[in-house]
Amino acid sequence: MKVLIIQENGRHDKNRHLRECFSLQRSFTKLGHECHVWGLGHEWFMEHPAWDSYDLILNIENYDEIGWVPNLKDVKTTKFLWSIDAHCGMEHVFNKTFIEGKYDKLLHSTKDFVKEDHHVWFPNAYDDNFIFPMDIQKENTFGFCGNFVNRKELILKLNRDFGMKLDIFVIGDDMVRAINSYRCHFNKNIANDINYRSFETIGCGTLLLTNYNPQYDELGFIHGKNCFMYRNEDHLYEIMRELSEWNEDHDKIALSGLKLSEKHTYDERVKNLLEIKN
Repeated sequence: MKVLIIQENGRHDKNRHLRECFSLQRSFTKLGHECHVWGLGHEWFMEHPAWDSYDLILNIENYDEIGWVPNLKDVKTTKFLWSIDAHCGMEHVFNKTFIEGKYDKLLHSTKDFVKEDHHVWFPNAYDDNFIFPMDIQKENTFGFCGNFVNRKELILKLNRDFGMKLDIFVIGDDMVRAINSYRCHFNKNIANDINYRSFETIGCGTLLLTNYNPQYDELGFIHGKNCFMYRNEDHLYEIMRELSEWNEDHDKIALSGLKLSEKHTYDERVKNLLEIKN
């Protein structure tokens, strides 16, 4: 099968290799398919693809500030649009693109936005080519690697009360090393989403501590078995006090999380995409 992925090139050198388009391209290629990536910032951007020469076009959400994303309404190839950040108030933007471009499927990272027959739940993933357990010392019981966004107050409280290591806007391979240096990686999703950090953490073999969301159940995350999930701040503090007395049982839970991560690689997502298309 011949596949085209439309997505702007990464804006940061350090994590460009982890851009969704490249991770999916590697998986499509690994599974025996021809896959091209096109979009703003890519080498052949000035040359428009022969749209109908592809069997599948996947448009990954783009923050199109200059109007470069083409309207594919006249393209007959099977077309999917992947909406990742609808939880940030972007749902109407992707619905508009979907309708105007006459896409066949609207893929949602967040299940709550799957509302029509042509909508499909397509969760985030992690790239196991670059994200994996490293043979480095876990120097910190708790850590957070990412951006503050709407969780700054809570993150600073956990830093104060539990000495949680903060790696703010640490990206790319440095992110992978940071996560590997924690015994437990704290997460709080922005809204009703299941973010990349959830999958990257278990992919590193680090214990995930995240806020509860019913979608986790369907993705195979089980509190106390392969991760920890808190329901409110009091519950979070209760769990963190327990984990402060780290023991072998906590190591086993982290290992179970690593096993679960095998279901959430980009290879598995590509297999799912092929099922959706067929």
